[in-house]
Amino acid sequence: MARVLIEVPTYDGRISPVTSESLWRLDRAGHDVDYHPRPGYGCAMARNRMAADALDAGYDWLLMVDNDIDLPPDALANLMEQDADFVMGWYLNRYARGGRRKACLFKLGGIGWQMYEAEELQALRDAGTHLIEVAAGGMGCALVRTDVFRRMGFPWFEWKDQSRFPRLANDVYSLPGDAFNSGGEDVNFCLRLATVGVTCYADTRVACGHEFREVVWPS
Repeated sequence: MARVLIEVPTYDGRISPVTSESLWRLDRAGHDVDYHPRPGYGCAMARNRMAADALDAGYDWLLMVDNDIDLPPDALANLMEQDADFVMGWYLNRYARGGRRKACLFKLGGIGWQMYEAEELQALRDAGTHLIEVAAGGMGCALVRTDVFRRMGFPWFEWKDQSRFPRLANDVYSLPGDAFNSGGEDVNFCLRLATVGVTCYADTRVACGHEFREVVWPS
């Protein structure tokens, strides 16, 4: 049995009812699990506080869950089963609409920064390939062994702009060459894992819901 801390980065301590309900029904898989939200003035600050919470209290693992993510009940059980230092679940990119079903996972060794299609991840899962190495991804559902933070220098999470090219206004998926157009603290953390000998993995079984916010106009 391991000690697992689940924390949700928030601005003011509030989280989506969808996320709250999914945490309530989460299978703890026999582990000693604690949960609480972690406020911060920015996501990087909140994540740094989450890592510090886990280290200071002697937890073995930290599960980070964004406040707009709907976890499947077996998410923790599947992630823990992998026994990897760092492994993520996956969910659709916020811009996914209609035929565009891009996941917030970037392929390893692709040309530029290529997102997986949801169908690719589902096919891997159905074929029995559950643990895959990825270049980086969104950390809306990410399990980290706390020893990883000990091996990394503080701050663990920083917002750094990795842009080399401007984004094309007419296509949110235009990523020419090796350009990446986000300074997300989650992707930057994934990129730093290699510096401490940690592989960035994702579990194809852990497909999460992503709560989108849209404005709907009357017809």
